[in-house]
Amino acid sequence: MKYPEFAPAGTRRPAARTVLEIGFLLGLVLTIVLTAALWQYRAVCNRVCRDTLRLHILANSDTLEDQLLKLRVRDAVLEQVAALTENAQDKQQAVQAVGAALPTLRATAEQTVRAAHSSQTVQCSLEQAEFAPRDYGTFRLPGGSYLALRIELGEAAGHNWFCVLYPALCVGSSDAEYAQADENALVFGEYRVRSALLDTARAAWKALRQTS
Repeated sequence: MKYPEFAPAGTRRPAARTVLEIGFLLGLVLTIVLTAALWQYRAVCNRVCRDTLRLHILANSDTLEDQLLKLRVRDAVLEQVAALTENAQDKQQAVQAVGAALPTLRATAEQTVRAAHSSQTVQCSLEQAEFAPRDYGTFRLPGGSYLALRIELGEAAGHNWFCVLYPALCVGSSDAEYAQADENALVFGEYRVRSALLDTARAAWKALRQTS
């Protein structure tokens, strides 16, 4: 008579334990992939902040008159800045051009204010400031610390207006872009931080189904 063969005790693992071990391993891999993806995303966000020069205009108040005046100042300043930065090869050159022209930009803003028969004061400076994430419709910027041309009108207590001077995303330049492809992908909506994570999740699900 032929008796069935049995594996020695302790040589076979229960299926549930095998699945648990695979699940633990895949969870660890998933955590590593997610951490790496988020680290890469944050690194790209930091480069966008570093490579961007913003414009920040604060109105005197939220009255209709003061808000309209803010927009007039914006238009006058943007026209001047476009000419100042059109030949800039990087942010540093744009900052140098704008910094050298601060007295002229302030004079332009003051002339616009006077033309509107207002006595509001004008302050103009380059400052590092924190900005919240912002979606402009055709592009978006992550939150973070940016260098900005800051223009304060009067008490500067009203709603503000901000955009991007370099790259020239505010001034109608059709070829305005960042030097790095991943920065452009992030700003113009093609960056996918979750792609690696999703690929790993699909692989984990497939492996678990095969062992079940």
